[in-house]
Amino acid sequence: MNFNFVQNFSRLALASALPFGSLLHAPAPTEVVYKHTAQGDLKLFSFQPPANNSNEKIPAALWIHGGGWTGGTCESFFPMARYTAMRGAASFVVEYRLAKTNGTVTVADCVADCKSAVRYLRGHAAELDIDPQRIAVIGESAGGHLAACVGTLAGFDDPADDLKISARPDALVLYNPLTDFTQSNFLKLFTNGAAVDNKMNLTQELSPLLHIRAGQPPAICIHGLSDTAVSPDNSRDFAAAMKRAGNRCDLVLLPETPHAFLIPNYKCSEAVVVNALLLGDKFLTSLGYFSGEPALTVSDPPSWTPKWPPAKNSR
Repeated sequence: MNFNFVQNFSRLALASALPFGSLLHAPAPTEVVYKHTAQGDLKLFSFQPPANNSNEKIPAALWIHGGGWTGGTCESFFPMARYTAMRGAASFVVEYRLAKTNGTVTVADCVADCKSAVRYLRGHAAELDIDPQRIAVIGESAGGHLAACVGTLAGFDDPADDLKISARPDALVLYNPLTDFTQSNFLKLFTNGAAVDNKMNLTQELSPLLHIRAGQPPAICIHGLSDTAVSPDNSRDFAAAMKRAGNRCDLVLLPETPHAFLIPNYKCSEAVVVNALLLGDKFLTSLGYFSGEPALTVSDPPSWTPKWPPAKNSR
């Protein structure tokens, strides 16, 4: 980790102010290969917290980017991982294979990769100095779907993994997640010449909403009410089903907030991004992942000009 960055963070924390803009560009991550695939090696981008002076193992936060399973970048979530690192968690952004329209890589492969990443962290917990029972998986949009899959689905394991190591996370933070493929606009991902019955079977198998049972990880769903890409009903229904199963699932619905509100310098203001991070922080703090009050604030001046809401046409 960049030592000057840690020193600067310490000063900001003491002053109870960590502007989000300070997380946009530094420090650079450490890269580690967690998996070998036919399409190439996959990496975890690692951000470590300031020195841990206690003998206690620290929690881990695994971030999964969005992008419709076919796009998106790990770099878009580097600021988020820097933030959870500053809060005391060993933080990682996972690179996973992106789905291809020719079927060589599917959404099922995306799920398998994310499960492999959790297994890597748990299997290397001793050398990473993390608590194997405090691994939080955090995702946005398609990444939220993948996080929910890792938390709820049996199967979709890579046979090359050590399946004796659990891929089950210990907490889920889901930002505008798709939880029910059967009611979505993304069925085209499953066509690839397959029969409709087979396609529908796969959408059911990859719908976290349909696989909720007792004993699954505590979760929070944070969804924008102006989301036209993934209906807020995905989070409403998931939270309700989790509670019926006896699991904790908090639900936060954000008024006048569109899809992909967590991505910096994209649609929403820095204030919206900061608020969303703090909602996840509060949830994880309630589970004992973090302690104390967060110091995150909006930069002065803000780091970018928001694009939401769309400008109205003048007459």
